Amino acid sequence: MSQIVVDRELCKKDGACVAVCPSGTLALNGEGFPEEVPERQCILCGHCVAVCASDALKHTGLPEGAFLPAQKKLPEPEAMDDFLNSRRSVREFKAQPVARETLEALLDVARRAPTASNSQKLHWIVVGDAAKVRALSEVAMNYLRDSAYGSGMQERWDRGEDVILRGAPALIVACAPEDYAWGKEDGAIALTFLELAAEARGLGVCWGGFLTRVAGIYAPLREALGVPEGYAVRGVLMLGERRFRYKLIPPRKPLSVQWM
Repeated sequence: MSQIVVDRELCKKDGACVAVCPSGTLALNGEGFPEEVPERQCILCGHCVAVCASDALKHTGLPEGAFLPAQKKLPEPEAMDDFLNSRRSVREFKAQPVARETLEALLDVARRAPTASNSQKLHWIVVGDAAKVRALSEVAMNYLRDSAYGSGMQERWDRGEDVILRGAPALIVACAPEDYAWGKEDGAIALTFLELAAEARGLGVCWGGFLTRVAGIYAPLREALGVPEGYAVRGVLMLGERRFRYKLIPPRKPLSVQWM
C-alpha cells in the first residue's frame, strides 16, 4: 500500500519531491505526478513533504502535526561565524542544576540531527543531579587508577578535583546499538547539535572524553550509567551554568588543507 498521497489538483508537477528523495522511492509517472517505486524502501525522512511548495503531498507514515515550519530567515554569516568561533570547552561550572525543561529542549534539538539513512537509533541517558554525576566520576576513576593516566589524575582527584566530569551539574550521554555501524558518527553529530543549542542558551559545555572511553571498556561504569543491554556509549557531554565568561577567542593552528 502506498504511503505517499498526492493531491493532483494542488500538485504542480515540478518534480521537487522526486529530486530530494534520498532513497529513490519516488518517481514521476507518465502523467508527471510523483508516485512510489515499488522496489524502493522509504526511509521516512520527510523531505518529499517538506519540499512541496503547494502542500500537495502527504505521507501516511509521518503525522502532519509533527512537521515544523522551516526557518524563513537564516542567521547572518558573520553572526553565525562569531557564535561558532566563540564556543569554548567549559570546565568550570556553577553548582546550580540545569532545569529539566532546558534539558528536554536540548534533547529535542538533538533528536533532529541527521543520522545515517535516517535510522534515528540513538538512545539518551540524562543525569541531572550533581551528586550522581560525581558518583559516575568516581566509578571512572576506579578504572583510571590502574591505567596509564592513573598517577597524575589520582593526585588531582585526591586533592578534591573532579578531573573526569569537572563538577558539572548535568550530564548527557548518547548511546547506540553495539551492532550499529554508524553509532559514533550519529552520536557525535547529535551531541554537536545539542552542544550548540546549549551554548545559545548561555550554558557551558565540555565533551566527556574520559567517560566515553572508560564506558567502552569498563562494565561497572556502563552499569552505573544504566546503559541498556546491547547498547554502547557513543559520546558524553557535561554541561551547566558557566562560572566564568571568556573575553577573547584563543588562536588555532593554521589550516592543513589539500585542494583537489
